[in-house]
Amino acid sequence: MFKLAEIDNQIRTASGRDGHGSACMSARLDRLTGLASIAAICIATLLPGALDAHAGGYETRRYSMEGTYFGVLGQYSHANAQFVWDTATIFDKDTGNWGVSGLAGHGWKSGSFYFGGEIFVDYANIKNVLAQTVNPVSQLTLERKVGAGANLLAGVTAFDDRMLTYGLVGVGATNFSGSITVSNASLKGDVWYPVLSLGAGADWAMTPSLSVRLQGKHTFYYDVSDRIFPDQTSQSYDFDTTSVSVGLIWRPWN
Repeated sequence: MFKLAEIDNQIRTASGRDGHGSACMSARLDRLTGLASIAAICIATLLPGALDAHAGGYETRRYSMEGTYFGVLGQYSHANAQFVWDTATIFDKDTGNWGVSGLAGHGWKSGSFYFGGEIFVDYANIKNVLAQTVNPVSQLTLERKVGAGANLLAGVTAFDDRMLTYGLVGVGATNFSGSITVSNASLKGDVWYPVLSLGAGADWAMTPSLSVRLQGKHTFYYDVSDRIFPDQTSQSYDFDTTSVSVGLIWRPWN
């Protein structure tokens, strides 16, 4: 009994005697509870704002196919080339080559519908050389080099504007050059000829400003009569070209 009383007395002494220690401890607990309440209020107030700010930052990175853009495309062009001199078919065969195209354009949207216009310059040295003598021609080289023009695009967007699929119609001009030897007489020619193009393609946005483009296009050159080698004899030249292009489209103000 003596020991229990002594222990109880020591506890009371350590706690500040007569309950004063309990009162002190209660005050401390009250202060901690108050601080926890203030912290909870701050978190409840600031966290939604932080989440909204984060969501707002994400919204500023929305994808859009609208606006001004620039592009560089690598392309492969294939042609079924034909050339007739008077009544002799000099050649009728396939040919093709790699090339590059640069473009600049602007697009508009109405809902999911897209409309745009662009100008382009391309280079594809598509050449055909006579493989054997065809009377009266003993040597012939024809080349399609530089082209330039404008395209009109119409299509639709999908996947929150990350993807654009479109069709196009274009007009322009292409440079043809050639040399020919006929009955020991050599001629050279260089001419720009009007063309019409039809095609389709798709853009996929990798970032809000940068997209990858895949495009196919067929260009009609029609027959050229007395244009490359004028004032000699009747000529017929056909070089309809199908090209497949892939490259990057940059929308710097997105």
